[in-house]
Amino acid sequence: MFSIDYKVIVSDINYGGHMGNERALIVFQQARMEFLNSLGYDEVNIGEDKGIIQLESHVYYLKEVKLGENLKCFIKDIECTRASFDTFYEVVNEKNEVVLKGSTKNMAFDYNKQKPGRMPKEFVEALDNYKKSVTL
Repeated sequence: MFSIDYKVIVSDINYGGHMGNERALIVFQQARMEFLNSLGYDEVNIGEDKGIIQLESHVYYLKEVKLGENLKCFIKDIECTRASFDTFYEVVNEKNEVVLKGSTKNMAFDYNKQKPGRMPKEFVEALDNYKKSVTL
């Protein structure tokens, strides 16, 4: 559906000599941010004075990732509900081996009122239109 390239840098590496467990979420966030930007949005503005806030995340570590590796992070799908959306990720290395999989759940959040809200209609429509355009 959407992808970004990601080069593993020194700050991604932990004491074990491979990518730290928390860094997968940074790769996912980078992909999500670039996807939102491609639709004309960002994490603090998805329309109707709402942004997003993360409710949960899941990461599956399938292979070690080392310093200097070039990765590709795919957003495989995004599923919307009335107040949130789930994003599903898959990360592959240069050998096209899946090294990470995961998902995040983000909800619409009104930062001015400091409370959750419904997903903006314009954002849901933009997402639906994007998904239709990539499956044609």
